[in-house]
Amino acid sequence: MTNPREKKEKKKHVVVVVLGDIGRSPRMQYHTLSLLEHGHFVTLIGYVGERLIPALEKPPSDDGAPSHTENEHSSAFSEAAEKKYHKNLRVLRMKPHMPPKRNNIMGRLLYYPLRLTSLLYCLFYTLWKELQDKTIISSPVDVVLVQNPPSVPTLLLVYLYCVWEGSWRRKRPRFVIDWHNLGYTMFESPTQQSSFLRTIILNSIQIVAKSYERILAPMADAHLTVTHAMEVWLGEHFNVHGTNVRVLYDKPPLLFRPTTIDEEHELFQRLDLEGENEQMRGWLDHHNDDDVHGDQSSKETLFTQCTIRKNERIIQRRQNRPALLISSTSWTPDEDFSVLLDALERLHTLITNESKSTPTTSFPNILVVVTGKGPQKEYFLPLLHKFNEEHQRIKIITLWLEASDYPKLLGCATLGVCLHTSTSGLDLPMKVLDMFGCQVPVCAIGFDCLDELVKDGVNGRVFCDGVELSRQLFNLLKGYPSEVVELERYRQNIRGMTRWRENWDECARHLIVGDWE
Repeated sequence: MTNPREKKEKKKHVVVVVLGDIGRSPRMQYHTLSLLEHGHFVTLIGYVGERLIPALEKPPSDDGAPSHTENEHSSAFSEAAEKKYHKNLRVLRMKPHMPPKRNNIMGRLLYYPLRLTSLLYCLFYTLWKELQDKTIISSPVDVVLVQNPPSVPTLLLVYLYCVWEGSWRRKRPRFVIDWHNLGYTMFESPTQQSSFLRTIILNSIQIVAKSYERILAPMADAHLTVTHAMEVWLGEHFNVHGTNVRVLYDKPPLLFRPTTIDEEHELFQRLDLEGENEQMRGWLDHHNDDDVHGDQSSKETLFTQCTIRKNERIIQRRQNRPALLISSTSWTPDEDFSVLLDALERLHTLITNESKSTPTTSFPNILVVVTGKGPQKEYFLPLLHKFNEEHQRIKIITLWLEASDYPKLLGCATLGVCLHTSTSGLDLPMKVLDMFGCQVPVCAIGFDCLDELVKDGVNGRVFCDGVELSRQLFNLLKGYPSEVVELERYRQNIRGMTRWRENWDECARHLIVGDWE
């Protein structure tokens, strides 16, 4: 007799909706990839912007020469997988109009209606017009999986779309919300400096947004949350509970792993981090990158050295390499970069004082790589330049990496720093999961429910301000790279964690594409 659990799953058409740049929503891309791996059809809807993860990028067309990046992406998965995934995948990109945003009250009063009108038009046109094109995927829509936030106007339009589809079909599509955070908490809150009128307007917007979210949440057929705390909160405040609500913790996919020494050398040669910084070039053992002595030649980066002896290529990590700190940030107020800047200034003072009082103490140079894009980046760039001029032992650089290079860089890191603070206190930073996937310990700023991910003193450290972070960095990096007992203990505790694929299969697969009849 056939085991009912082994019964072949009916292939469904799932629409994944992100009212934002798809390329900057890794969780929804991982949902898409998992659905494709199980043979389902997927239409991925979101804004134009960054490239998708390598496994979802379309292979280069035959009529054009592939770029360097496309070659890397196409090598990330097999040719058979490319054909299998892409014949079942359709990507619809929207480009809503962005009205000018002004800080005065009248400017805000005009901005929100204009912005909402643009979003309504784009999403309505995509769902009711472009999604009806059956030339790529002819199957009717079975499930709509929507990212929240933003909740306005996504939840309402997706619900209406499901009702409309159900009005002329045997059954309406299943409406599933993936709760990354609470939508109403993303709206601006008044500060102590806000005027009375501004305070009333901002509070009113949040009250309306919360009511809207509370009304629409129970209309969904199923819910996924990123934390247990969020699952409990939704049950208490939004009347969302029962077996149709599951926690799907973010987990790193397999592409996040420790980087091999060969990959590390190739990456740092290509990035040439020290190329435009004279002081960082001084961190190398010698002035010339290429030395040739008889039958031996070598090529160095800040972190690795490749030596060729008698046609044998030997790559090693440099003994006096700098410590590599990585912080992935969106450059927004809820990731206050000034905390890290303050900590690094204090750390430099601690290193300098330690070197004077105990000359035998070993302490590495430190390279801090900050990845990401966001509205506050331009404000901080001059401050970073000034910091680099004034501090010899610590340097900060900013990078924006291709999707295929980001995991490789993380896999080279000594330590990660997370500045994410949740607007609701109910979500967790996915960037920490990426670092854990690469077996990189993390120092993370504390907030409610962070202990569901970062265990202080087990897989990283939790800090509250720049003073505490500077002390943690000093203690963890002292003696690097030879004496890293605490860092290695954290790495050991991270190893063997569950990955996205098995976690998704266990927690989300049935809720999204199971047989619900």
